[in-house]
Amino acid sequence: MKSKFIIRIGFICVGVVAVAFLVLKLTVWKDSPGAYLKDSKNDTKICYGAQVGNLQRKDRNIENRHKAYPGNYRKDYESVPVEAIRVKRSNIEIFLVNNCTLEPEKQVDVVAETSGSVLNILVEEGDYVQSGMPLAKLDDDEALLALREAKLKKENAERVYKSSLDNFNENIISKEEFEEKRFQLEIATVELERKQLEYEYTTIESPLDGVIVERSIEEGYYIEKDQMVFKIADFDPILARIYIPEKDINKVVEGQMARVISEFMPDIEFKGKVKMVSPVVDPESGTVKVTIEMEDLSGGALRPGMFASVFTIVDQHQDALLIPKKALILEAEADEVFVVRNFVVLSVNPDVVKGLALGDSAECKQKRDGSLLRGNIVDISISHENESIYNVTIEAIETPGGDISKELEKVSFYNNHDDLVSEIKNISFHIETRAFKTKITLGFKEGNYIEVLTGLGEGDRVITVGQDDVGHGADVAVINEEKEDGTTAVLGPP
Repeated sequence: MKSKFIIRIGFICVGVVAVAFLVLKLTVWKDSPGAYLKDSKNDTKICYGAQVGNLQRKDRNIENRHKAYPGNYRKDYESVPVEAIRVKRSNIEIFLVNNCTLEPEKQVDVVAETSGSVLNILVEEGDYVQSGMPLAKLDDDEALLALREAKLKKENAERVYKSSLDNFNENIISKEEFEEKRFQLEIATVELERKQLEYEYTTIESPLDGVIVERSIEEGYYIEKDQMVFKIADFDPILARIYIPEKDINKVVEGQMARVISEFMPDIEFKGKVKMVSPVVDPESGTVKVTIEMEDLSGGALRPGMFASVFTIVDQHQDALLIPKKALILEAEADEVFVVRNFVVLSVNPDVVKGLALGDSAECKQKRDGSLLRGNIVDISISHENESIYNVTIEAIETPGGDISKELEKVSFYNNHDDLVSEIKNISFHIETRAFKTKITLGFKEGNYIEVLTGLGEGDRVITVGQDDVGHGADVAVINEEKEDGTTAVLGPP
């Protein structure tokens, strides 16, 4: 009895395992990678054309791969919308950045040379004045009376001196008396000059050319001698005093160019140059004071007291290839960008491709306007839709214009020796735009732009927006080709 019971249990276990295996076969293992690969082997066929193979699935909903360049595979899916910009040439600089408050080269406090009541104020803050120009007038009645009294005293001293001179010549008075009268004349003369100055001091004058930046008196005020009444600053030149680290001191020399930007006018650059470099290092901060001078500024746009950023140019590359920083692929292991390239795809008979090879040049004449498209053959492969048709892919040198999917009047193919290999007329074509990941070598970095040393050429188009959704060799649609930034205004002498 016990052995029969064990046999029944065994049959039950075998049945459970069989049912479980059948369920897994119909569910989980149906879509397993191994099964997919096994089925795909039966759906794959290899076609040969100009040494280029294509892997093609019968079901178009499953991944389809073909060559854009020999050895480079891409996925065939809907075009990805992207934005692109052309690589341009321009100057790029590296610089030291500092912030500071702008200062005038000259600024003086005008003080009263005499005391008195303010009768008239002749200038206001913001007025430009020249050296010697009257700024204010004090009450001069008392000074005028003192001046007249001093003149009378001098006239009397002169009369006494002349009389004593005659008496001295006639030996009527002694030499000591004569010298005393002459001394009294000199004292009267000095006193007159002093009173003349006191009278002139009642008119307050500018000591230099500049702008009135502060007025501290009002009409009717009584001011004391040596009291500050005006403040005048010379706005040309304006100075920017910056402090650079000791390690960068060898990068800055007198005469070096600098750019100054005020935070209130970020779109305007002011040109300056290094006027002086301090010969000593501040032991507390470890910095060196550098004075930047800006001359011939237009319209007084920069003023003392403004907060500004100073970019001291320490090196420059002329005519460098530049791209925006946002064109870089962020998650790439190396410095890479996506380059957009245009391809003209011709559908031709097998007889046409005889004698053609990758790298041959092509000259395509458009029907509508007769313009020429030039490029080189980069792919020759059998069409997916019709195996009796070959697709000849030509990389266009310039961006093709006009409508997609139209006819060309004539296409001429040339080999490396510029010999005509083949020529066809009235051939249909379409244009493909693809993106290719390209390694580049970077140079200087300035603001939003970076210099490209290798990997790109002038006029190449690089993707700036949408590269996260793009794969190598993918079809893309450039929906907006960015224009070059406008020229920044620069104020200052050339």
